Amino acid sequence: MQTENKIQLEIKEFIDKDYNPESSFRYNYYLLISQNEMISVVGDVQINKIVSFKIFACKTCNFLEMKYDELKLITEITNEFKPVYKSKRVIICNEICTLVPNSLNNIVEMEKYFQVNHTILPNSQVMNCKLNIFNITSLFNLRNETLKFIRFNLPTADIIHQSLLFIKACEVQHDEINSSKKLYINIHSNYFEILKIEGRQLKFYNNFKYESDTDVIYYILAAAEQLGISADFSLHLYGNITADDTLYSLLKKYCNRILFGDRLTQFGYPESFYKIPSQFYFHSSSVLLCE
Repeated sequence: MQTENKIQLEIKEFIDKDYNPESSFRYNYYLLISQNEMISVVGDVQINKIVSFKIFACKTCNFLEMKYDELKLITEITNEFKPVYKSKRVIICNEICTLVPNSLNNIVEMEKYFQVNHTILPNSQVMNCKLNIFNITSLFNLRNETLKFIRFNLPTADIIHQSLLFIKACEVQHDEINSSKKLYINIHSNYFEILKIEGRQLKFYNNFKYESDTDVIYYILAAAEQLGISADFSLHLYGNITADDTLYSLLKKYCNRILFGDRLTQFGYPESFYKIPSQFYFHSSSVLLCE
């Protein structure tokens, strides 16, 4: 589908049979923005169910770098904002974030902590969101053009970084058996996340940009060595990866125990959504945890 500004969008929809757009006031709305995708999610928190899940993908553009005047012309997406929802949240999905303890998070020092690992983007703002279960704050960077698009269309929406959503979703699923040897991996189109939870404590989180499958192997093995588990560890894989992918075959050479992650079972989803492999869209399907 071609939009007004000639962007080629691929749209996939998963709609629950009981979804009633006229009852939007009882639903919570979530918009996930990443480099090549925007995902629009509507959730009914009364029954813990996602009732609408729409993917707007564009292989040739970067939504996080587009100007407001370009974004506002994508009516297929902006039409999603028109209903009056109970609450609205926006989740930013990229690798430009830094985690700090809540005790270190303050407005004066925020940019300084962020710049330890990242260069602040031009014409942008450093923002923050908290995950109190681990007493951590994610500092992330958002271009003013993206922020303008959010504030004009979803003025009351909370803005959250995907890093904390992934951590919280894994914590909910976390099984403490052999937890000292587990690494959670979330594969994105141009970066991936590594997470280690031991017992009920966050032991490690980082993300890395990659250009090749060997880059992913290198960072995983380096993290395992740093954590002292290089001789024996298991991988729990999330993201759009299957057993047929070359990355999976390469991972098998270095790790005998690889499991694909499951979506959260305490939430319901549209029936058609179950046709997608359970490891796909893990953080996007976990948005009800934002409550």
